[in-house]
Amino acid sequence: MKKDLRSHWSLRKTMAGNGMLYPILGFASCMAFIYMSFGDLKLSRFPRERGLSFVERNGTHFFLDGKPLYVNGWNSYWLMSHSVEENTRPKVSAMLQAGARMGLTVCRTWAFNDGGYNALQISPGQFDERVFKALDYVIAETRQHGVRLLLSFVNNLQPYGGKTQYVDWVWKEGIGLSSSNDSFFYDPSIRKYFKNYVLPCKQQVPGVSLVDDKQKSYNNLIVKEN
Repeated sequence: MKKDLRSHWSLRKTMAGNGMLYPILGFASCMAFIYMSFGDLKLSRFPRERGLSFVERNGTHFFLDGKPLYVNGWNSYWLMSHSVEENTRPKVSAMLQAGARMGLTVCRTWAFNDGGYNALQISPGQFDERVFKALDYVIAETRQHGVRLLLSFVNNLQPYGGKTQYVDWVWKEGIGLSSSNDSFFYDPSIRKYFKNYVLPCKQQVPGVSLVDDKQKSYNNLIVKEN
């Protein structure tokens, strides 16, 4: 009987001594479960980059993973301008999500805005970093939805600047050959300005760059000088 009592009291002392052990083990188990379930999520304003194969060209045809790529897409010229302000960015995501759900794979959008409101290129060679970030946001978002971009770096029409703005810049500086919009194609000063516009694109979103790493950045881009 005494032996049984000693064993009983020994067991109670052991349990009392380990009174904090069980809550700690329970808490640790709970944290381990949460980490295993959601540990791959990152607190970032930009989603994890989705891998896309590189689009290649063979003659007059595009190829993707060794198969012909037929463009099935739409035009949303406003993606960059709507990505500048936080309150309009959801419209960009909603548009890309809708296109992806419809089975569209390529979106044509502007990668320029010259000399106007929320201009990417404020004046020749002068850029607004906020709008660069907006363009990078568009690229990151389209990648998440498996959509590729057809980027236009200049436009034939006057809205958003386009070639009219280039002609106006050089003409006001007194170095333009002509005030005609067609001088965009042959005026050496304009051609220099345009070349300097295309080159300085820089990375703002992790893993997204238009120039620094061409192989990586063009995985989801089809670039067009319109």
